[in-house]
Amino acid sequence: MSSNDNGAQKKAGSVGAGRSFEAVVQPVPNLERVGTRHVDEQLSMDRLMGLAVLGAKVACRTYALMADLRPDDASLLRKFASMEGKHATWFAEASAANGFHPDRAFADKELGYLIAQVDDHHRAGDFDALAVLQGFIVECLAISTYAPFVEAGRRWNMHELFARVLDEERYHVDWVTRYLRLRFFDRDADFVALVERVNTQGVDCVGGTLMNITDYLACVGVSGADCAGAMTDEYTGLLERVGIEERRAMKNVMSLFIPLVRKYRRGEKTK
Repeated sequence: MSSNDNGAQKKAGSVGAGRSFEAVVQPVPNLERVGTRHVDEQLSMDRLMGLAVLGAKVACRTYALMADLRPDDASLLRKFASMEGKHATWFAEASAANGFHPDRAFADKELGYLIAQVDDHHRAGDFDALAVLQGFIVECLAISTYAPFVEAGRRWNMHELFARVLDEERYHVDWVTRYLRLRFFDRDADFVALVERVNTQGVDCVGGTLMNITDYLACVGVSGADCAGAMTDEYTGLLERVGIEERRAMKNVMSLFIPLVRKYRRGEKTK
């Protein structure tokens, strides 16, 4: 990666920087549900790494499809796609080195709904919807779950891998944020309408996946509640960076996540 790229990564920083974590997670009910199943470390890491590998492959494909729709930025978007492809390879190699077997069937079940949404937006030529879905919603899930593995991953010598991938995901988010700020400059109502349209399915899908892996995260020492709080914080912060007032952004995001948390606690299907 070039020095310019590294500079962009450093500027991106933490999406939710300067925000109170407690202020975000306080309204979220405790993520415990009746009948939580017993899981072991092997199963947990097989499924978590399955999502990491396939998730990166899906992101690679999504950025490539976005490049098809926006020729002016195609070179950069294809670079993002290449970076995501490398993430998938690195995750697969790290899994093999630690005796984990990425669970493709589990990942297919979790991400199939996301792939369908990507295809629908691409067929419609809706670049802005893809930017929100991939650059905000999906990347927020990635950032919120990769961040704790910068520490938790030390036990498998994967901490440096997660730190590098996390930095590159923030680099992608930084460009998407800048694009949307310019695209919807002084057009807050249009941007909110876009976000609400994409959120209807996007957060339900991606947030549902986060609820579905909470047991696996807990098994390897990562708090699902912290990840949920971090994801809401990341997403709210991104909406604010584009220009949405804080209270409105928070209300928009929490109205989507609270129903998912309630379903999780009741043991209902989250998507």
